[in-house]
Amino acid sequence: MPRIKLFVFISILLFSGYVTTNIVSYQAAKESLRSSIINTSLPLTRDNIYSEIQRDLMRPIFISSLMANDTFLKDWAIDGEHDVERVKRYLLHIMEKYKFFASFFVSESTGNYYYYNGILKKISEDVPRDRWYYKFTAKPEPYEVTVDTNQAARNTMTIFINHRVLDYDHKLIGVTGVGLEFDRIKNMLSEYRVRYDRDIYLVDTKGNIQVGARSGGITEANIKKAEGIAEIAPQILQVNYVSGNFEYDYKGEHMLLTSRYIPELDWYLLVVQNQNAALKSIWQNFVKNTMIGFVLTLLILGVIISMLNYYQNRLECITETNLVTGSYNRSDFVRTFETKAGEAKRNRSSLSVVIMDIDDFRGINDRFGHICADNVLERVSLVIAAELRQNDIMTRWGGDEFIVLTACSAEEANHLAMRIQDRINNDKDILKLTEKETVSVSVGISVLAEDDNEASITYRAETALSDAKEIGSNTIRTL
Repeated sequence: MPRIKLFVFISILLFSGYVTTNIVSYQAAKESLRSSIINTSLPLTRDNIYSEIQRDLMRPIFISSLMANDTFLKDWAIDGEHDVERVKRYLLHIMEKYKFFASFFVSESTGNYYYYNGILKKISEDVPRDRWYYKFTAKPEPYEVTVDTNQAARNTMTIFINHRVLDYDHKLIGVTGVGLEFDRIKNMLSEYRVRYDRDIYLVDTKGNIQVGARSGGITEANIKKAEGIAEIAPQILQVNYVSGNFEYDYKGEHMLLTSRYIPELDWYLLVVQNQNAALKSIWQNFVKNTMIGFVLTLLILGVIISMLNYYQNRLECITETNLVTGSYNRSDFVRTFETKAGEAKRNRSSLSVVIMDIDDFRGINDRFGHICADNVLERVSLVIAAELRQNDIMTRWGGDEFIVLTACSAEEANHLAMRIQDRINNDKDILKLTEKETVSVSVGISVLAEDDNEASITYRAETALSDAKEIGSNTIRTL
């Protein structure tokens, strides 16, 4: 009954404590959700994506700079652009080595547009799709990043890094550079969409969505025409070179939005979070955590009950057995003797008491130390126990004495004692402990008589043991 009450008390304490803590945590999470999304989570996602885009652009910018300063390219252009195969191989090598989508060189003197497969065309200021060259060369910047279609690759959307090439007198001799397939950016946004469960958009300065990784939300091609976000679109498109946080409502859902301007592309990065969906996920986590906590609490209760049972049984065992040898204690031997002696007298069967004493145990203690002596004592008890039958009882009788209660005649008990002596004399573990010094036991045996009680039979066995030790070590006497 006390154990059941303890179990009920611990159960109530664990369940109530966990449920209360979980409810408080859920309420706190709800309150902090808005602040967390606006100030931490959304900006972190936005900045991670921005950093990824920047990282993807830095390498081609560096390579285009190397190309613009490559003496081979300069000398080839200055010498009259002879042997197109040479520049063709050069551009193909750049593209394959660095895994770019395109590589090119446009000559200022001839207007030839060279790419990895030769001459693509001759540019002209009158052709609209060639005006990028004249606009760029009119600027002072050494390079620019633009998004355009790649005529050499079936007009695939491409991010171009254009870098001006100057001769040794710092005069313009052309523009070189590389191109990245725009799908790399699209794939990256899709990965972040799946990872963070947020809609992500790249929007130009006019509000047109150039790339979108979305689950719904903005369905129009221009944010100025999309439901909800159209009301804040002008403010979003006014933010240059800085980030901003905004909010709007869309079909009954409250949306949180953060933006950042990407100067290299002249686009805006928008990351949108559905606040209601985030609250739903917290509720699902609350339910899941409650169920997990319930299971864990049951496991903890199981462990506690197992430990209580184990230690209670251990305490009960300690009261009955000796800690060093693991044998029964003297009080338990007395109780067992009364039961077995009564059975033996009724059945007229044999019952013997065998007392064994380790010879010169004090000397072992002095020569090898207390720890070694305890280990020898434990090992001797194990050897004795190994020779006993299932119903035999062994008890530690004194400091280095053991008493065995066995249903044997005097002759059988004598044989048992001899086997035990032989085992102890030759036990490898004992010889290892004593550095090959043989350990022996002297034995006294007495057999149950009709008028015997526990005191009388053990007195005779002790007397027999005393006689055996007077004769010498490793001897046996029976009375």
